[in-house]
Amino acid sequence: MKTKIIAANVLVGFTILFFLTVLKIYFNGKEELSNGDEFSQNKNLIQAVVHYERAIQWHIPGSETAALAAEKIWNITLSYESKNLIEEALKSCRLLRGAFYSTRSIWTPGEKWIKLCNEKMAHWMAGKSDPIKKSEISFESRKNNFLEKLQAERSPSTMGSILTEIGFFGWVTCAVLFLLKAVTPTAGLNPRPAIIFSTAFLLFYGIWILGMFKV
Repeated sequence: MKTKIIAANVLVGFTILFFLTVLKIYFNGKEELSNGDEFSQNKNLIQAVVHYERAIQWHIPGSETAALAAEKIWNITLSYESKNLIEEALKSCRLLRGAFYSTRSIWTPGEKWIKLCNEKMAHWMAGKSDPIKKSEISFESRKNNFLEKLQAERSPSTMGSILTEIGFFGWVTCAVLFLLKAVTPTAGLNPRPAIIFSTAFLLFYGIWILGMFKV
């Protein structure tokens, strides 16, 4: 019976933590999108792109925030291109592409935008490549070479992802169990479970950090 109560409490704790995390991601994304719009209206496109990039990185599957932010970065990129500001266009395109890659897990979100960025970046990079190569290799060949490199699949480390998942759920579980088992309403800290769960917490936290470095 006691085990069932602990399991139920852990499940409730996880549910609340998950719900609060989703809310934080959603509202942070909305805030960054709003900040980007404000900078865009003030013609500060550099800062606008930075905040739109952050809005994409606060990604929730099914939310329209990332798509709206991506469209705004893409429009800024096209405005740079129309003014022949190719370096600025390249930079904003890289930020748009990188924002989606930074949020991928078992799938890659924003594939439509990544494909558009790859095409544009390959075109611009081919146009500004080494003058010697320009005379030796056709524009289309240079473009295809850059496009092939941009489209090359570079999957995140499987081991890093596994370590990150194990570490995250491990330290969260240990934190919940510490509160349930080590902290008592009358006697304060219960030494044995306090040592066990705090040590396990540090171990899993270290695994989580190691996994993020390897990803």
